[in-house]
Amino acid sequence: MTSHRDPHVISRRRFLSATAAGLSSLALAACGAGTSEAPAGATTGAEAGAAVPEASPTEAPTPTPVVLGTGNRKVTFWHGLGGPDGATLVKMLQQYSQEHPDVTISSETYAWDLLYQKLPTATAAGTPPHLAIFHSWAMQQFAAQGLLQDADTLFFGPGLIAKDDFNQGLLQTISADGKVLGIPFDNHGFLNFINTKIITDAGLDPKNLPKNGTEFIEWAQKIVVDESGKHPNEEGFAADRVKIWATHTGWQRYSVVSTIWQFGGGIISDDGKTSLLNDPKTIAAVQYWHDLIFKHHVVPAPVAGLPFEWDMFKDSLALMWNGGWQLNFFNDNPEAAEVMQPGYLNSFAPDGSQATRFDAHTMVVPMGVEGDDLEAAKDLIVWLSNNGATWATSGQVPARLSVQQQPDVQNIPVVKTAAAEFNEIGRNGPSHPAINEIVVAYETAISSALSGLMPADQAMNEAHTAVQSILDRG
Repeated sequence: MTSHRDPHVISRRRFLSATAAGLSSLALAACGAGTSEAPAGATTGAEAGAAVPEASPTEAPTPTPVVLGTGNRKVTFWHGLGGPDGATLVKMLQQYSQEHPDVTISSETYAWDLLYQKLPTATAAGTPPHLAIFHSWAMQQFAAQGLLQDADTLFFGPGLIAKDDFNQGLLQTISADGKVLGIPFDNHGFLNFINTKIITDAGLDPKNLPKNGTEFIEWAQKIVVDESGKHPNEEGFAADRVKIWATHTGWQRYSVVSTIWQFGGGIISDDGKTSLLNDPKTIAAVQYWHDLIFKHHVVPAPVAGLPFEWDMFKDSLALMWNGGWQLNFFNDNPEAAEVMQPGYLNSFAPDGSQATRFDAHTMVVPMGVEGDDLEAAKDLIVWLSNNGATWATSGQVPARLSVQQQPDVQNIPVVKTAAAEFNEIGRNGPSHPAINEIVVAYETAISSALSGLMPADQAMNEAHTAVQSILDRG
């Protein structure tokens, strides 16, 4: 959103384009896209003697793979897990290679959007990876292209993994033609990080949060103060000099979509034929967030220059709706961890209805992988699924219900809380063969409404028209 022109002179079209790009980048960052530091014993492709081609200025750079092991059995693994999650994944792969000295794993980390473009091309060319990880919400686009081998045939039928050991709603989301298309690795989505110090300092009880949207506004007005100590409902309150905020819009794909479901609205119908973006309940949920920002002044507007919510949590944010992946932030910031308690998302709905969005990183085997390569991919997927307790140390909830109950997982409060929340009030993000187009349309509309660029009803009606035309294509 940076411009060399006057910052106040920006067209709505330019804003919406920039917003869409920003949301895409945020999505990649929040899911750990990027590179990760390899643990001791791992090598990069270059260190292992692999040729690393130089990218042209117009091409995305080819990632340098992390190569683990020296065995003759080769396994190529593509995914988008970088950053702290990626470091945890590499440690798991390192352990696997130590237990299987006949195997060499090449772990390649891509930006998610590049990965989603690269796999169809590689599969069509007959050079797919042996296994990959995708988001659950993206699975239908690959199912429509016939790119994936089904998990019922590879894993559930032979009894390698128990099908009833997963959230059944999630399995439906990643199914096509009655077949499950992958093995969920985790459940990831939003929970509520509660700043007990800020809430207690305001004279409130962090264990007794507001139960509905009306209560939240009253509660938030007691939390929020400007630099002179005035609250939003007091004369002289300075909305441009707020010291403590109630909460933050965060990643709107999770925060606002969760609120839309709490209000009884939706994105698209379950049969994938009808946009629900112009449903009055959907619009009411977006309007509620808009009013928290511009009417009640208890949430900051999501504009350029706003600090990340995790940075604000240290001293100026009462509630942070965010993912379990923030566990690494709290591990690195003990002063923030000391005042944090995890909980379910509080409801913004008038009647207190609850819902939270969660998705899954899902392990898949592309078409064209067969023979010994297929057996190697299956073996690694089963091992990763069985060892989800290690993955939980990154803050992600293991997808296997039995693994969620293991003591090592239950002893991580953030993961324990998120697992219970997802199983009790969780809903999977919408999936569709054209999901990327749909996401751009509704996220751009939500962001423009929450940034004050468009009225909520206008933004959502325009998004509805765009999404319905996508759905009508079939």
